[in-house]
Amino acid sequence: MSMHTSAALFRDADPVGLLDAVAADLTAQDVTYARENGALECDTGIGQLRLCPETGALRIEVSCGSASNLHMLCEGVSARLDRLRGTAVALDWSGTERRTGGLPPNVRIARLLSKERIGTRFLRLRLAAEDLGDFALSGLHIRLLIPSAERPPVWPHLNDKGRTIWPSAEDGMAMPAYTIRDIDAGAGWLDVDIFVHGRGPTCRWADEVRPGAEVGISGPGGGWMPPGRRWLLAGDETALPAIARILEAAPADAEGDVLIEVDTNDDRLDLSVPSGIRLRWLHRADGDDIVDTMMKTALPQGPERHIWFAAEKTRAAKVRTWLRTSEDVGPKESYVAGYWTETET
Repeated sequence: MSMHTSAALFRDADPVGLLDAVAADLTAQDVTYARENGALECDTGIGQLRLCPETGALRIEVSCGSASNLHMLCEGVSARLDRLRGTAVALDWSGTERRTGGLPPNVRIARLLSKERIGTRFLRLRLAAEDLGDFALSGLHIRLLIPSAERPPVWPHLNDKGRTIWPSAEDGMAMPAYTIRDIDAGAGWLDVDIFVHGRGPTCRWADEVRPGAEVGISGPGGGWMPPGRRWLLAGDETALPAIARILEAAPADAEGDVLIEVDTNDDRLDLSVPSGIRLRWLHRADGDDIVDTMMKTALPQGPERHIWFAAEKTRAAKVRTWLRTSEDVGPKESYVAGYWTETET
């Protein structure tokens, strides 16, 4: 795989202090990094990041396997510096696309090919788009860019620094994150499964959208297939598409436990499960709880273990704390994500 690289120099009066702030920010977000010879190096999951202080500046170097990931990593670095320094930065990145006014490299305009109901509360949408090769290489998730039904769509575009300019609030674009349930980059389509829980604009859009409609997709991102072969996977309905795809791609000798919490027995889906994996469905209507059950389940052991959890944000935080403080499971051996928040309407 050919690598895409870029670099930028961020002028700062205290580059070492800024690097310390970046390190603390990464630690707070449970991201693993290393500091050697004054530099910070991090495998972000979509590419490599290196930060090195110089006199009056912080040198930033990134490398990725695709132009899409390179753009997203550069955007992520810029956004982090924006937040840490309290101002919008304007980095001059070498080797990045500068198509002023054009779509960002990680954005495609897709067309809805078909929609079908799977199970009682899931809709499967098949989206067609050009140049989906990057979306099949890394990252399980995308963001749907859903334009307002009342206004002509306004898509994100690049400014003269190669940074993404997103539509304004009045343009009304929703940008929810979803799992790529299946993809055929050669044929030019990908599938997204939407859990229709009856709340929010995305569910209304999914119910009403018809084949031929345009929708943007941005990505890929949000983690990749779990490493190793000894697993504990757990999550609620929002994690079901990701768990289903992970199980379909699992090595034949994968072993461990999968815990999935749904409302009732009617919300189950048919899954392809390797012979060494024990699947257990939990039903909230019967008083089952995914977090309590996970904490009572024996964790896999050995160098090839991996623990994966995705559900509501506060439950994910509880699981992360339990793994780090009680079970000595670090971020290299686990993935914990809050896919939604209880306050969402």
